[in-house]
Amino acid sequence: KVIMIILEAGLNHLGKVKIANKILSYFLKSNSKHLTFMLHNKKFYQNSNNNNYKLPITFYKKAILLAHKKNKKIGLSVCDTETFNELSNLKFDFYKLLGIAINNKDLIQKLKKKKKLIYISLAKGSNSSINKCLKYFGTKNKLNLIYTSMSYSEKDIDLKRISYLKNKFHLPTGYGHHFKNFLPIYLSTYFKPDFYFFYIKLKSNLKLRYPDNDHALFENEIDKVKANIESIKIMLKRKKLNTKIKLRNQA
Repeated sequence: KVIMIILEAGLNHLGKVKIANKILSYFLKSNSKHLTFMLHNKKFYQNSNNNNYKLPITFYKKAILLAHKKNKKIGLSVCDTETFNELSNLKFDFYKLLGIAINNKDLIQKLKKKKKLIYISLAKGSNSSINKCLKYFGTKNKLNLIYTSMSYSEKDIDLKRISYLKNKFHLPTGYGHHFKNFLPIYLSTYFKPDFYFFYIKLKSNLKLRYPDNDHALFENEIDKVKANIESIKIMLKRKKLNTKIKLRNQA
């Protein structure tokens, strides 16, 4: 099975088209097939420190067009109805519903109408809030769950929740990386996530401090991490005993 890695630009473009273009350029040349950009809520952008984090609509139009020419997909992470409305007419291939909005009924209704794949970030979402979210969506055939721990403390990470969520809600479930090193990525493989979400940052300017700096992967680390996941999956794979050897041992 091919390992599915979804890259997240998030807000690591800092609202600068030049940086966003570099992230997009890397993605288009890479082996990765999926990339998301993020919209925050209106209150976030009203903060004077954050109001320049918005990319123009023209950039998203270009990104979608170029990605489609390469048979790749561009997604949008959303958490607010008002900011989503600004880009709702664009042809994004999939959406990520951020954890702070999993019970935002109005936003969920708008996402339903898109009839695209939806990835629901659960963070520390309780079973009751997850049930409410799924109830708002109604049909489940386009839905996927993401387990993410928003904490940098080892004691807060519960990777076995990946398999728990998969069995509990009968939906594809992946791992969203949000930790200070790569260990949870590799350990999560034991619980068979259906996909991985990785924030990405650029190596070309080490002086920049990105919003998702401490848990993002540099673009030159993606392929190595993917190769390590593939190796771990091989190590974890249980091989059937050769029948002849089994019978001989029983004789």
